[in-house]
Amino acid sequence: MSTRKFSRVPFNVGATVKIAERQFQGSVENLSMTGMFLVTNEHFTEGETAEITIVLTGTQPEIAVNFSGIVTRTSEYGVAFTFEKLDLDSYVHLKNIIAYNIDDAEKVMEEISHSIDEKFASEK
Repeated sequence: MSTRKFSRVPFNVGATVKIAERQFQGSVENLSMTGMFLVTNEHFTEGETAEITIVLTGTQPEIAVNFSGIVTRTSEYGVAFTFEKLDLDSYVHLKNIIAYNIDDAEKVMEEISHSIDEKFASEK
C-alpha cells in the first residue's frame, strides 16, 4: 500500500538546482504537490537543501516555478526532492500542472483539501 498523499504525474521539463555553491541542470521526471524526481548525473547527500527552478516554456513570458526543497532519496540516475517552501504563484502553477497532467483533476483538489484539513486538525 502506498503512503503517498498526493498523486504523482509524469512531467518532462528542465530544472535548475542550486545546492550550496553548486548549480546544475537536470530533467524533471515526475512531480507531485509535495515533491519531484530529477534525472541527473550529479551526486547528492540526503538532507541537503536546494533551491529548484523549473521554467514552463511555451508561454509569453515564460513562467518560472520556484521551490525550496530537501534531498530525500538518491539513486544512480537521479534524486528525489521534497518541497519545503514555495511561493503562492508557484503553488498555483504546480497545482495547475498536476491537474492538467492527471486523468482525474478533481482528485488533485480532493488531495489538497484533505491535506489542509489534516494540517488544521493537527494544529488544534
